Amino acid sequence: MELTDPKDIKPFIDLIDQYNQSFYERDIELFRDQHVDDDAFVFYDNHADCDSNNYAEHEAKVQQFFKTGTVVTLHKDNVRVFRSADMACITLTLRYSTQPFPGVRSTYVVERHQGRWKLRHMHHSFDPNESAE
Repeated sequence: MELTDPKDIKPFIDLIDQYNQSFYERDIELFRDQHVDDDAFVFYDNHADCDSNNYAEHEAKVQQFFKTGTVVTLHKDNVRVFRSADMACITLTLRYSTQPFPGVRSTYVVERHQGRWKLRHMHHSFDPNESAE
């Protein structure tokens, strides 16, 4: 069922904001806290050689990025949340503050673990329907 009440959507936006904050602060503990507690995590990215098939691989790549990568502010558009019991799907378009077009179509699959929503899967891809402006 799609959630439409802003109060019901807020926990999911908060999760995405905390995930992004972990990058802004280069905080691996905050990053780690946003993910499921097991290693069964899959990440597909919009940049080459960034995909991961489990959490350990994903964290290792992010730790390297924290050392050398350029972090830019992200803006969220068109956030939608679909929830069923202890699993939800969040879709949105992310826009880099330095280059907002094309947007990055993003999907987050989250599960409730010990009362908290945590990331199980993420997928990002540049929107082929938008051109760089």
